[in-house]
Amino acid sequence: MLTPSAIFLLQALVILAVPVLLLRLSGLMGIMPVVAVQIFVGIVLGPSVFGRISPEYFQFFAGPAVLTPLAGLATLAVLIFGLLSGLHLDHTTFSSNDRTFWSLALVNVAAPMTLGCLAGWWILARYPAELLPGVTGTEFVAAIGICVSMKALPVLGAILVELQLLGRRIAHLALGIAGANDILLWIVLSVLLAARAAAHPVEVDGLPPLALIACVPVYLIVIVRFVRPALAALLAERMRDGQFGTRAAVVLGVATVASALTTELIGLHYIIGAFVIGAILPDDLRKPIADRLQVMTVALMMPFFFALTGMRTLLDLSSPALLEIFAVATSASAIGIIGGTLATTAFFGERWSFGFSLGSLLQAKGLTELIVLTVLLDSGILSPRLFAPMVLMALFSTACAMPLARLALARSGERRLVANPGASQEQRGF
Repeated sequence: MLTPSAIFLLQALVILAVPVLLLRLSGLMGIMPVVAVQIFVGIVLGPSVFGRISPEYFQFFAGPAVLTPLAGLATLAVLIFGLLSGLHLDHTTFSSNDRTFWSLALVNVAAPMTLGCLAGWWILARYPAELLPGVTGTEFVAAIGICVSMKALPVLGAILVELQLLGRRIAHLALGIAGANDILLWIVLSVLLAARAAAHPVEVDGLPPLALIACVPVYLIVIVRFVRPALAALLAERMRDGQFGTRAAVVLGVATVASALTTELIGLHYIIGAFVIGAILPDDLRKPIADRLQVMTVALMMPFFFALTGMRTLLDLSSPALLEIFAVATSASAIGIIGGTLATTAFFGERWSFGFSLGSLLQAKGLTELIVLTVLLDSGILSPRLFAPMVLMALFSTACAMPLARLALARSGERRLVANPGASQEQRGF
């Protein structure tokens, strides 16, 4: 009989090693993002596959009694990922002088959000049982619109590194558009959660719902007016040599957890509080902090969140609802993002390959989408049955981002220029 520690280590070994082995053995290394395979493995470990093949071993390996350590680690991973997402939102990334930038940024919110809301209305009309008790049609439709529109800035950065595109015009635009979109969509999600908390209050220390909602602007004022300068000064004092050491990590950790706890008590999700702390840090402190946290979090911690997400995903491939909702949501995302980007770049006289490559890159949803879906599931806006096709949409969109971008780059001859770093910006065109 294995001890609890042995079971946890066995879970960790499978969760960390299997995705990398699958990627290498399949020959897809460098073609498909690692995160897509990690999400897939998480789903396979869940009740949809492993639970059906071997219910007895599934209970031993992934039953509720043995998931507590994984749940705690996954919560910490999401917390740090929220901080990293805020750190990646460097204002210089989306303060672009490119004439197409703001048009592309606005289209990449408006087009997929509009189509996502239409998809939400279609789901309500086609499958009215997916509207959970106490959830309004507006809340449901807004949630689908957010899911369809969301982009994953850290995953996008990893894809750009693999494609050797960092430092080029297409990478600058992609990161800037994703950053601007993420800011707006996190704000919309926060408003949705706050409205949800007001309509269905959970009393916290006796606070009435109006007081909970009033706490949101107070929280933001305190963060910007007091926490930001104090935290910046404390971190700068402990990072004089530019190194993010133990003392600075403790200060940042306390601030992040305190902010996350505050937003959780207000009625928002704790990841929003962590995101805000990352977003308010001075630009000169962000890179050394992100460099120290990024690899450990994404490579060794986030896979545990994927595993738990997969274990909560119930897939019934024979269900027409699963396949139809997946197809509608994925189509809305692809048409809104890729189609909207293509139309906008064509309007400005850009090549089709540039617009298609950029739109394909912006399709990456990855970690951010899964976290948003989990937040909406936990808040009671999305049903477990709807959660499954939306997870598949995130997996499919992320998996297709790199191959589609590679295809467009190859067709335009851009791959040859990637190998020639001496080519001028005008020669590259990207």
